[in-house]
Amino acid sequence: MRPSTLAPQVSSAMPGHDLILWTIRLSLLLYVAALIALLTAPHRADNQTVARGLWTAACGTFVAHLVAAFHFYHGWSHAHAVADTARQTEALLGWAFGAGIYFSYLFAVLWVADVAWWWIRPTAYRQRSPILHALVHGYLFFIAVNGAIVFEDGVTRWTGIPATLLLLSLAIGRWLIFRQPHPRVAKDS
Repeated sequence: MRPSTLAPQVSSAMPGHDLILWTIRLSLLLYVAALIALLTAPHRADNQTVARGLWTAACGTFVAHLVAAFHFYHGWSHAHAVADTARQTEALLGWAFGAGIYFSYLFAVLWVADVAWWWIRPTAYRQRSPILHALVHGYLFFIAVNGAIVFEDGVTRWTGIPATLLLLSLAIGRWLIFRQPHPRVAKDS
């Protein structure tokens, strides 16, 4: 199956096409920038402020993408979103799995909740369990990679691959270099 058959069949003549396309591209760009900020100097207060701003902007842009996609592409139909997810999964894996849309819904809810937690309780957010932190970011990263590379083609895929490799190398490097506990950021940001 050609990779282009996996992406939603959104026509460039369709109203909202550019909004759907560019909100997800911008969201992914901001997502990568936020993770770079978090991975390169996670305990500096000024870096936390920048990372939180980027993280929030990335999430907000993703929500705008979600709204645009449901409005212009799915016609606010959950059934259409399920059918489209099943079609894409069948094209990739050979079996239709429409329930995969719920992984996308969980992604959206989890990301919005993570952003809200960081703004409402920044000290508690920074002091959360490293395991919880890894689980949240691991899930978000897994879904983002699937959305940007596995189920996508063209410029999004070809920029997503090096971005993924960069983030993985930064995460591994951070884990190898900074395995010792670090002091928490003292100031609320």
